[in-house]
Amino acid sequence: MRNFGRARGFFGLLSVLGVLIVGWLCFGLWYSAASDYSDGVVSGTYHLAQNGETSILILKPDHSFQQVLNHSGKVQHAEGTWRHVSSFGGIAFSKEFLVVTGQELGANGLAYGNLNKLFGLVSTSITLSTYDIEWYGKVVSVAGETVSGTYAGDEEGVPATLTLKPDHTFDQTVTHGGIAKHAQGSWTLSQAGDIAFSKSFIKTTGELLREDEMANTVGGTGSNLQIQIAVTPKLGVPTFRKRLFTW
Repeated sequence: MRNFGRARGFFGLLSVLGVLIVGWLCFGLWYSAASDYSDGVVSGTYHLAQNGETSILILKPDHSFQQVLNHSGKVQHAEGTWRHVSSFGGIAFSKEFLVVTGQELGANGLAYGNLNKLFGLVSTSITLSTYDIEWYGKVVSVAGETVSGTYAGDEEGVPATLTLKPDHTFDQTVTHGGIAKHAQGSWTLSQAGDIAFSKSFIKTTGELLREDEMANTVGGTGSNLQIQIAVTPKLGVPTFRKRLFTW
């Protein structure tokens, strides 16, 4: 009986080890698939139907794309390129990408998105970025003021200055593509310590804020301003959903 008990314990231990090994193998297989954002995984046909417009986006393994956008009956076609920007599904599109409602371009004028997977296994959609972050560092302070002063933008090739005055007005100059643009506007400080700018704020792309955009700092104020250019949340996140089957 004692030997029988020892044998049963031994086989029980083997069973536990077997379960653990199978579990680790399953996890390894899942992780391998979940972390796979290769060209073949990203490639496919994606559809968007949102905010009164439709678009078809075809991503090819050779890093080219084709796009059709129908907005209020106006149909546009585009061809360009795409590339990986992270190992976890980040994608960047060339400037030929047709911007859809609710999307925010990067400071460099490029469109960015992120590939989403069902259970981390099957690619199902691409969500486009709805905000961009612009950085301004303080270069001149105003005595007795914590926020007021002159800040310089850090976007390469786009000189920019932003002067916040104690009377809650601002002056701004942004030079994009060799063309300098100037703006004057107002700013307010929230109880949370963040700044909200009026619609006359100039983006790093050299454009004014659209009616569906807002500019405000995130993370408070200090020697650096982290200014978020974002699309109005009510528009929702623009999402291209992948056609998994061709029939």
